[in-house]
Amino acid sequence: MEEHAEQMATAHYEGQGWTVEKLGKPYHVRCTRGTVERHVEVKGATGAATSVELTINEVLHARDKDNTVALYVVSDIRVDAVTDPYIPRGGTVWHYSNWEPAEEDLRPRKYEYRLPDPTT
Repeated sequence: MEEHAEQMATAHYEGQGWTVEKLGKPYHVRCTRGTVERHVEVKGATGAATSVELTINEVLHARDKDNTVALYVVSDIRVDAVTDPYIPRGGTVWHYSNWEPAEEDLRPRKYEYRLPDPTT
């Protein structure tokens, strides 16, 4: 799903005159137009867009004042299950330019637990 969403994001930005480079990490797409650079975090899902999962690195990157970051979400992607491999199509776009995730919009989903030394 994410690759389909990346293709849609790429088409969107190229259509606006940006040069697009697919990266993967620390963000999915780098867009440049002249001296302006925008980093785009892309998420794709077959369901409704009520939330997306973010890594701590994605959040920290988006909050870094040295970066201009956009969030590009494609939800409700339809999948043609008759073909092999499956072919994703369409979707609803949620585009947040100049995105910076606010603390009140983040919910912890996992914790890392460091195991104590059992010999002490």
